[in-house]
Amino acid sequence: MKKISLILGLILGLGINASIAQINNAKTVTVAVNGNCGMCKKTIETNGSEGKIAKVTWDTKQKQAEITFDTTKTSEEAVLKKIAQAGYDNVQFRAPDDVYANLHECCRYDRNHEVKGGPHAQMNHNNMPKAAAQHEDAGQAKGLAPVFQNYLTLKDALVSSDQKKAAIAAEKLGQSILKVDMKALADNEHKQWMKVKGSMEKASTAISKDGKLEGQRNTFMALSNHMYELAKTSKSSEGLYWQYCPMANNNKGAHWLSNEEAIKNPYYGSKMMSCGEVKEKI
Repeated sequence: MKKISLILGLILGLGINASIAQINNAKTVTVAVNGNCGMCKKTIETNGSEGKIAKVTWDTKQKQAEITFDTTKTSEEAVLKKIAQAGYDNVQFRAPDDVYANLHECCRYDRNHEVKGGPHAQMNHNNMPKAAAQHEDAGQAKGLAPVFQNYLTLKDALVSSDQKKAAIAAEKLGQSILKVDMKALADNEHKQWMKVKGSMEKASTAISKDGKLEGQRNTFMALSNHMYELAKTSKSSEGLYWQYCPMANNNKGAHWLSNEEAIKNPYYGSKMMSCGEVKEKI
């Protein structure tokens, strides 16, 4: 029996190691995650793991999860949020009370502890006072506000055909992208952020280092498309206009976001300032 257990343990260990080896740009952290039993282990690992993006292994004795994840596609916070949404309090997030209540009786662990994120790490608003819920919504809206503001500053610099100002604005945009607190983002907002974050970083860096206005404008096209994708899920984008110039990009057309309805073309500036139309108000 000991030999059989040893062999099974070895096979399981090799399987876990092989799964982790498939994860690129890997980072591994060990964090506290509440739970009680083998059923908890299965739920925590299943909900936290995601193909070649993240692998979670939970220790039933230590009440700790080892998380290995691709830093370009997800984050420690994102994985822990999924685990909390499945009903398990952890070092970053407290699970929704209704989800915890629906856990199997043997899985209802002792909740007498304080989550690192504090009261605003609670995953839903059901049991939250109205003022607290509004405060959390404000926090979510604020999460990406600096990114949108710096994007608009960059757009205005391109409208003015000022290459140096555009470079400075792009650099500030890149800095604001790096400073985003993903714990402050709503679920849909967070998912979209993880999809576009890398491309937006590259675009802002490229614009900040480009010494030619034409090159900056070309890169701004792709950046604007990513910003639009993000805007569709973010409260920080309310009041923006999705605008379009059919003559930009060698008559293939190009879009941009603006905080005013009047057309001020970032691809032509004063040469064709009013060329374009509003396609959508967000």
